[in-house]
Amino acid sequence: MNTAHTYLDPLPKGTTLRVYNGAQLIFSSSGKWLMPLFELEKFFISYTGPKDDLSAHDTAIGKAAAVLMIRMGIRHIYANLASNLAKNYIDSLNSNRSDAEQISFKWDNMVERLLCATEDQLAPLSDIDEMYVLLRQRSKLIQGVEVKIENLSYHFGSIQNLSLTTPAGGHLMIVGENGTGKTTLLRLLAGIYATESGSILIDGKPLSDLPKYTIGYIPQQTDNTEFSLSVEEVVGIGVPPHTKNKTETIQNALRRTSCTHLAGRSFASLSGGEKQKVSLARCLAQNARLLLLDEPTAALDSENRRMVMDILRSLTITEIPTIIVVTHDKELAAMHGWTVLSLGEKSNG
Repeated sequence: MNTAHTYLDPLPKGTTLRVYNGAQLIFSSSGKWLMPLFELEKFFISYTGPKDDLSAHDTAIGKAAAVLMIRMGIRHIYANLASNLAKNYIDSLNSNRSDAEQISFKWDNMVERLLCATEDQLAPLSDIDEMYVLLRQRSKLIQGVEVKIENLSYHFGSIQNLSLTTPAGGHLMIVGENGTGKTTLLRLLAGIYATESGSILIDGKPLSDLPKYTIGYIPQQTDNTEFSLSVEEVVGIGVPPHTKNKTETIQNALRRTSCTHLAGRSFASLSGGEKQKVSLARCLAQNARLLLLDEPTAALDSENRRMVMDILRSLTITEIPTIIVVTHDKELAAMHGWTVLSLGEKSNG
């Protein structure tokens, strides 16, 4: 494939980013910092043209811009000002790529690092998903909300003077023996149980002040769970009023959880694993900003268990809600990038 060199042409006055496929200009922006690249990411959602030979010309490219461009498949990068940190990152990727997959990087001027706190944060990191999430968090382009617990105590389990903060877009695994209060803690966060002492703030607000649909809660599934509704209707419960294309929202959620074939079934007729998947689809349709999941893989076979883990992994780098999961699943608890809270030994309560 012969890449056109149009991307090497000077940028027009006021333009900070141009992106081409071959010689064809497909995107231009005059935005600042990383926002043009996030605009480009959004543009690509609906863009149906070719993306087989992408190149970009940016006024300044540090490691952050390099991460975003490479995630979007841009293989030819040119900067008026580049950082050595970006060059080293691209060199490290190229060292593990074939000749046909190499990323070309050209620049006019080079500095060691751009004068930006983001460069310092990214310097020691190498996992592209971890860096991407950090960049979305710094750009406030995340769905999640901060969860702050201070001096929380409850009569059951090991919830005694518990304090923790999970940042907006963070993801937390709660592990521990039976009886330590893992499910109780989720129910306190969901507002099902009232706190006895201490406080819980979600997005800086007490639970009573949260907008409806902020929290999506999926309890442990039991065989006697009964709904006289169809699967499609159960998922529809999660869709906020006045949502445009409600039917499309439901179908997308069912598709993401591989439940499309269950749409017309009665929810009560489903197996425990099927109910778990449909409940997850409801939360996806709800677009919840905080997901509380109690043993989400417990009733699933290996294939559907893997599917749930893949959905959780995808959520942590796409919509990026805050996710708190209770689990005994060692593989789930070991997922990369999750904070782990281990509640104490089994309580007599």
